[in-house]
Amino acid sequence: MKLQKHKADQMTPMERRTAIREGRDYDRIPCVPFMGEFKCGLSGVSVWDFWHDPKKMAEAEIAAFNRYGYDRIVIGPNTRGITEALGGRFIYPQKGLPFSDKPLIQEYSQLDDIESADAKKNERILTFAREAEIMAKEAEGIVPIEVSIGGPFTIASNLRGVELLLRDCRKYPEEIHGLLRLITESQKSCIDMAAEFGFGIAMADPVANPALIGPKMYEKFVFPYTKEITDYALLKTNERVSLHMCGKTYSIWKYLCQYELNELSLDNIIDLERAVLELGNEIPIAGNVDPVEVVMNGGRKEICEAVKSCIEIGKKAKKGYVLATGCDVPDTTDPQKIDWVMEAAREYGKTGERTI
Repeated sequence: MKLQKHKADQMTPMERRTAIREGRDYDRIPCVPFMGEFKCGLSGVSVWDFWHDPKKMAEAEIAAFNRYGYDRIVIGPNTRGITEALGGRFIYPQKGLPFSDKPLIQEYSQLDDIESADAKKNERILTFAREAEIMAKEAEGIVPIEVSIGGPFTIASNLRGVELLLRDCRKYPEEIHGLLRLITESQKSCIDMAAEFGFGIAMADPVANPALIGPKMYEKFVFPYTKEITDYALLKTNERVSLHMCGKTYSIWKYLCQYELNELSLDNIIDLERAVLELGNEIPIAGNVDPVEVVMNGGRKEICEAVKSCIEIGKKAKKGYVLATGCDVPDTTDPQKIDWVMEAAREYGKTGERTI
């Protein structure tokens, strides 16, 4: 199966991105529905193969893109792959989403024996490099690709366990910084790998949600590492990072504006109009159609209305706007629902003139 431009679009995603960056006219607002393991059911690729077989991984990505024609493909290693590269484990059920096994870090003395993951040598990361090699050939000139490297704090929670990690931020802050340094160096090695293929970087750090850790803890344990990573990604790939943040992030917006971002993707519980007014002058905004109540549970009318509303608000963002879902669409969603999202994006996102 070959990757192809969608028949309903005038431009390829790569042509659209180039036109936007150069200030030229383009056909429609970019659209990226986040899908994750949803692509397994769509392509017939098992969850295990989606994470372990480079050819099957690429097959799932190509099948989803060819059907929907969205504006960016995102591949791993993601949070899960980097966790495993450092020695953590996940369980991969035949149906449903993978979930974390018993945390690897039981005592911080273990860190003395763990090295950062080298993307050129670590077999877990090399699996994703092999997929990247396939996708680089398939997607050339058609669609941008980003390598997802997860978020440092979320990877730390996979290795230590969420509750213990949050407790240890107060009891053992230096040890937590040591763990985050190990993770950050691993992520930077993955950025080096992405740069070799000409890919950008995507990140998501759901456990860094201020509802869990608060803005002061975010400033101390998340901001410095994420800032380092986004700066490094721009330096190495010549592309800014696409960052997704879950939850009510209002209290950390002042930190998010300091990252080198291609876009800030927001949870559907965020007031998009407020984000456009308060953030849209500084960074591009992406969001934020509800993936559950609207996409999975809604009908065509509800989906079209939500897409239309988001576009009408989002296009006011001076730094740019991408239509996206507020988080991953559940893997059990009817595939036709994504067809409706894309149809609405093509209808209501039409533009004969520049919107950014």
